[in-house]
Amino acid sequence: MSPREQLDRKIVELNTSVVALGKQVEDQLKQAVQALESLDVALSRQVIAADRSVNAARYATEDACCRVIATEQPAARDLRAIIAVLNIIVDLERIGDKAKDLAEVVPDVLKSPNTPRPQELKQMEHLAMVMLGECMQAFVSGNVELARQAANRHQEIHTLYMSVLHQTIEYMADAKKEKKVTATYGILQAAHHLERVGDLVTNVAERVIYIATGSIAEITPAEPDQP
Repeated sequence: MSPREQLDRKIVELNTSVVALGKQVEDQLKQAVQALESLDVALSRQVIAADRSVNAARYATEDACCRVIATEQPAARDLRAIIAVLNIIVDLERIGDKAKDLAEVVPDVLKSPNTPRPQELKQMEHLAMVMLGECMQAFVSGNVELARQAANRHQEIHTLYMSVLHQTIEYMADAKKEKKVTATYGILQAAHHLERVGDLVTNVAERVIYIATGSIAEITPAEPDQP
């Protein structure tokens, strides 16, 4: 096997590890959302426990990247791809952290299970999963436009978060029982974690674009037209 073929094989292995990590994180986020929707404490504990596996996969991939850089001395596009992978796995692991954080609010919400949940929270849950799925598809295919599409959804998730924030503040102001305040604050925390997932997916999208184009820039969604 030539040095070129060997490096190509190792980069394919790194990319395969990223895809596997992305799948773990997607599953973790999906289960966290399910646990919150159904207030399933047992499932929330599974999500929290799964975080160790996600962390281990991130560090294993990071170690593999470092070994490729040390032994193969990649340059130009190859080095760019490996550096991007190092950044992507950090953000994927942080998304896993946010899934764990989401699962951890379940016991708080369960203290007052009938506490109203803004409809926008459910929209945020769906949107966060769509963004992550699109971003991982973009990584696999090298699709710059799909990566941009995923990142540009963040403006919508942020708008939804602000709506949840305002509603939950009103709920807490009217709440007369401590348990209801705790549950409402848990709902607000859940929305915050989902909004943060949007931030992290945007980071991943930027690195996907960097791999394909060699250009890295912060993706800032266009502001809506002012009346």
